[in-house]
Amino acid sequence: MRAPEDVLPTVWLDGAYAPAATARVSVFDRGFLMADGAFETMHVKGGAILALEAHAARLWRAAEFLAIRLPWDAAGLRAGLAGLLQRNGLASPGSPEAALRVTMSRGASMTGPPTVVAFLRQVGAAQARRRAEGLNLHTLPLPGRGSAEMARHKTLSYLPSALGSVWLAGRTDDPRAEGLFVSEQGCVLEGMATNIAIVESGRLVTPPIASGVLAGTARDLVLRMAAEAGMGPLEEEIPRERLTRADEVLAMASTLHVAPVVSLDGQPVGGGRPGPVTRTLQAAFEAAVDEDVRAWHAAG
Repeated sequence: MRAPEDVLPTVWLDGAYAPAATARVSVFDRGFLMADGAFETMHVKGGAILALEAHAARLWRAAEFLAIRLPWDAAGLRAGLAGLLQRNGLASPGSPEAALRVTMSRGASMTGPPTVVAFLRQVGAAQARRRAEGLNLHTLPLPGRGSAEMARHKTLSYLPSALGSVWLAGRTDDPRAEGLFVSEQGCVLEGMATNIAIVESGRLVTPPIASGVLAGTARDLVLRMAAEAGMGPLEEEIPRERLTRADEVLAMASTLHVAPVVSLDGQPVGGGRPGPVTRTLQAAFEAAVDEDVRAWHAAG
């Protein structure tokens, strides 16, 4: 079995490092059979795993929600993932960027042990272009990823996003396209892989977690930065048509960071170009990234 071309050669599987091309998971694993598990996707930049503490905390919350006992503590997770970076040549400050995915499942039985695998994918220039030029949103024919209690965790049950990507690929080859989930009540929820916010009169507004959106780590950071900058922020329901009237629209995600949204279903939003508040938040986010990289290497 060949690994995808953009996957780096070594994975971390159940506490051991293995070649990506030969790593195996049981066909009876409940993650495969029932989507019984959760995952995290992190950004690796400058030889550091960005926001690892926040991602680990969310992974542990998901494990508690799913009643899965993970085989290591936070220090063990950091050590295992740091070793994965080292074995794939990504541990130095000059290393290229990558996306790091950690997947856990209950394992092959109700009682475990759990299956845990981590691997790295290359990050190309597409995300940088999205940050610079903005995203084009397309309303998806699906009302979101389920109940609020389920959607707040990154469970393996990601079928709405998977179907959304198939639907979107059949309609556009735009590398800056992103699907948008809108609830049955007509309110904005989130993107397939992003949280969404708008800017109105200098104030940041984003859908509340209780509406059925992921508790995104990038979202949390942006909300803190917005509060420090006096931009509100507010968490409230956003009817879809409110996006069309907003001064600015933006998207947030771990590897994307902060990106402007410039259109919705082919119509310009936010003037059809990146706005000043979005650019301010982008600069603050990148400054936080730089500090995160410095702290990672200082910790050794």
